Amino acid sequence: MSSSEPRRVGRYDLVTPMLPCKDEIMARFERLLLSGHYILGEEVRLLEEELAADCGVPAAVGVASGSSALFVALSVAGVRPGDEVITTPYTFDATMEAIILLDAVPVFVDILPDDLNLDPSLLEAAITGKTRAILPVPIFGAPCDMDPILAVAEKHGLEVITDMAQAWGTLYDGRPIGSCARMSTLSFYPTKNLPGIGDGGMVFCRDPEDAERIRRIRGHQPVTMNGHLYTGWNSRLDEVQAMVIRIRRERFADEQADRDRIADIYDSYIPETHRLRTPNGGRGMKVTYHQYWVRCRNRAALRELLDREGIDTGIYYAPPLHHHELAVYCRTSGPLTEAERAGREVLTLPIHAALPFADAHRIGALVGQFLEQEAASTSA
Repeated sequence: MSSSEPRRVGRYDLVTPMLPCKDEIMARFERLLLSGHYILGEEVRLLEEELAADCGVPAAVGVASGSSALFVALSVAGVRPGDEVITTPYTFDATMEAIILLDAVPVFVDILPDDLNLDPSLLEAAITGKTRAILPVPIFGAPCDMDPILAVAEKHGLEVITDMAQAWGTLYDGRPIGSCARMSTLSFYPTKNLPGIGDGGMVFCRDPEDAERIRRIRGHQPVTMNGHLYTGWNSRLDEVQAMVIRIRRERFADEQADRDRIADIYDSYIPETHRLRTPNGGRGMKVTYHQYWVRCRNRAALRELLDREGIDTGIYYAPPLHHHELAVYCRTSGPLTEAERAGREVLTLPIHAALPFADAHRIGALVGQFLEQEAASTSA
């Protein structure tokens, strides 16, 4: 790249936020290395206690990954072969895979255009005699509208498990979104807002008995629930990951403030009709911006423009999960118009704690100008 060309702006920077933590991580790793306590030791126990308190639930259980967290939470909630679990088609594969691995059936309903989350008004039409649970996903860190979801679940005797892999720190009506459902699951994948340096996950439980069942399952102990015997397996969060996550937790508020500032900068350039709008007008809602997305009819042209300017972007869930190869194991309820449209139009912009604010202004201005020109050409 010549000196006249712009510096490349990546979607992620996993190293820079680690630098202020490096010395502490290395010192604590040495202590851990010499302790000989590598599995389910003090670091995991303390992380579980700290994050449960942060989330406002009695208990949390560390597991091997966010995918494993989903699988075990659905198991403990009683999802059995042939059951149906209502969820969104606009999410990562793991949401669907966990259901299918239980020989249950993912049932897709459409999403809302303003926040790309599950549309609560469509849930009742999707319910059958086989429906066991609802699995909302606060996508990209934006809160799902949980109250109507929970109301439908209570009316029909269904469980609610929240896949908040992208939503640590997200608030719904002033409370952590992970505290709203019977269980919620989290991923510590390195690109997440609260990251480890490898795989890891956690299940947050409002019922301590659920937490105890998960502790047994993750350590190869069988558990009998709802008249069914479930096998245990190896799904433990290791001490190294827990140690790193605990250190990053101490910096989470500062790093999230940087993400919030970047989102505010983007918002100042990008019309509201082309970006996230939270449910209930934002009342008591907190978005953690795992991703910042913009909606554009001519997405390919916008992405090409940003690429020429040295800016990396992302396209998510295109096509949505009902077009996935595994969709043969799934069912759809009604048209999925908004999920299809999001798959065609949504583009994610760089947002992370190490992104210079000057870069955010440059990106926001480029996107805003493109959208303005697109609107003018459409109305001409």
